[in-house]
Amino acid sequence: MIDEEKNKDGMLWYQLKRAVPTGLFCKNHPDTELNRFTHPASINYDPLIHGELTSDGLQLSSMAFCKKCDLEGVYQIKQQSSAEIKANEDFLNKSKYGKYSLLKTQSLVGKKSLWFARFNTFKANELEERNVLNQAQRIAREYTQGQRFNTVFVGGAGRGKSHLAMAILQEVNENLKDNKFSTFFINISELIREIKNSWNYSDTKAEEERLTTLMRTVDLLVIDDLGTESTFSKDNSWVQGVIYNIYNAREGNTIITSNLTGKEMRSSYDDKIVSRIMEGSKNSVVKFEGITDKRKSK
Repeated sequence: MIDEEKNKDGMLWYQLKRAVPTGLFCKNHPDTELNRFTHPASINYDPLIHGELTSDGLQLSSMAFCKKCDLEGVYQIKQQSSAEIKANEDFLNKSKYGKYSLLKTQSLVGKKSLWFARFNTFKANELEERNVLNQAQRIAREYTQGQRFNTVFVGGAGRGKSHLAMAILQEVNENLKDNKFSTFFINISELIREIKNSWNYSDTKAEEERLTTLMRTVDLLVIDDLGTESTFSKDNSWVQGVIYNIYNAREGNTIITSNLTGKEMRSSYDDKIVSRIMEGSKNSVVKFEGITDKRKSK
């Protein structure tokens, strides 16, 4: 008969066998190293989301555990709240109001002034400004009508790309609020910052999984400021992996804004990512040319 008694640290023998030290230490018990645990790979295993398998072909738990916290019942308390978490997820993903409210409750916009971005608040005094406004309004109508395609807004900083991208989301979100249609705005710098900040906690993958799952599954997505110099480089394989994984899972209905030209984009990103970005955007690449920096003209 197998002995399943706990050792002096309070861990069962099979837990010890599956434990993998992380090199990180518990905030509540600084002398105790956190462990992750191996388990058979899940059917939806994705190396970009869940990390590489172990040499034995096993998947590691996304959450790291402290054996002393376990003895104190900390994880049992967390488990008790899982039903509430599931209910919140179902509300956002399945209910009509949940999907409608997702834009304002879950988006990472960076500049708070973007919440006031509408077509009627976009200053279009010059011909070029009226041209991009008209194209954005056309794109919003086509998304509302159920057409599926990608959109690319390119041009210098301060030309109004983010404003019109948000205006499209606001318009479509209002028009389709009774259709269980979801919209989501994510500034790329805020995304990277949010994910990296979450690495300070024991469950290092939870926030990354939550955000990237939203980005893969939402009905209409804006990825704002793609190519931000402070967060991207040619050798940043982790960031590029996140972006590729999102685009690879989506079938159109993705809007990006970027300061990069096509040539700059190809020099900054893997060819597969550029191909995915441009795929399905033949008639919806909007160039913000001949427009002055609106931030300087205020």
